Amino acid sequence: MTKNLRHAALVCLLLSAVLCRAQQGTYRIQGVVDGLDSRMMYLVIQDSEAPGGYIRDSIPVAPDGSFRHQGPIRAFTYVTLSPNVERVVKRVGRGYYPAKSSLFQLFLFPGADVTLAGRVTDMVDAYPSGDPANRDLAILTRSINPLANRSVNHSVRIGNQEVTDSVAVARLKDSIAVLDARVTDLKKAFLAAHPQSPAAAWLLSDMMIRMQVQPEEAITAFRQLDGKLSENPYYREVAGRVAGIEQTRPGKPAPDIVSRNTPDSSLFSLAALRGRYVVLDFWGTWCGPCIAGMPRMKEILDKHRGKMEIVGIAQESDGGGRWRKFLKDKPEYGWRHVLNVKSDDIIVKYSVAGYPTKIIIDPEGRILSRFVGEDDGFYTELQRRLE
Repeated sequence: MTKNLRHAALVCLLLSAVLCRAQQGTYRIQGVVDGLDSRMMYLVIQDSEAPGGYIRDSIPVAPDGSFRHQGPIRAFTYVTLSPNVERVVKRVGRGYYPAKSSLFQLFLFPGADVTLAGRVTDMVDAYPSGDPANRDLAILTRSINPLANRSVNHSVRIGNQEVTDSVAVARLKDSIAVLDARVTDLKKAFLAAHPQSPAAAWLLSDMMIRMQVQPEEAITAFRQLDGKLSENPYYREVAGRVAGIEQTRPGKPAPDIVSRNTPDSSLFSLAALRGRYVVLDFWGTWCGPCIAGMPRMKEILDKHRGKMEIVGIAQESDGGGRWRKFLKDKPEYGWRHVLNVKSDDIIVKYSVAGYPTKIIIDPEGRILSRFVGEDDGFYTELQRRLE
């Protein structure tokens, strides 16, 4: 066989392997990473169809820091991979800060063939390659991870009282603010420079969820994204959130909510509550401030029954098991409740990011105001409307 024929055969074989993985909905990850002194890494893939909403897998690591793994994947997905190395964990007391700089970050999709390379120090200084989306993600994470790591390390020092002098603590907090602002600026610069990249669609979605962009900034950034990304799931999510921003401004009719994802599976309809003030309370059993505000909401509801309604809309990661148990154990909070599900994403429909978020709707079904966090202003505004 001639050299050219051998080359052509090799190309065909490689293309065949890629097409096979794409058709079967599988991905492949491989790499060699310096300082990876664990024998097993742990992969987490978000998948709304999987039990609990996640697929969890383990990846064996050879003594030389090499690894190779493949598995099933349904769609383009941002994925984190824990190196299982203690020195990257940002521990404070009995807990830890969930820092992205402590994780491998990559995109997986049907047919993906991703290589991870770099090193593990007190952070994961290793990045993906193999396709344009992962190369773009590497550009982003290589620029922001060292800064984010320095920021979280300062927080760890303060949290563990390694620094107690008030002046020194203040300086560390100032440094944290500067580093975090620089990270946000770099993210915004990435969005502007890579409007055609799937990594930009994911980043904008992530920044909106974390409230790192103001609503008008998000709308502007979304309009600059390449329309060719319209089939990307993160683009679609951002599109939904942007629509939610525009459709839930004060004075707009509240988007209807119709769901059987209620504690007793009965049909809930927001439109059926017309004629009363309605509070949409976006919360979760995992959210301490959300639960802390419930006694105060109950007090107002008891005082104004017949004039107002509360609708709790819960965002849970376990399919609703904790939510149902909470409501069973706390019958005093037995106002109307709906569990958010991906197929009818109320969170996206109302562009909710922070928790709790409380939205007041007037008796005609128009949005009056929105409050993020456990805000005294919400209770003042609600009392003013009801009295």
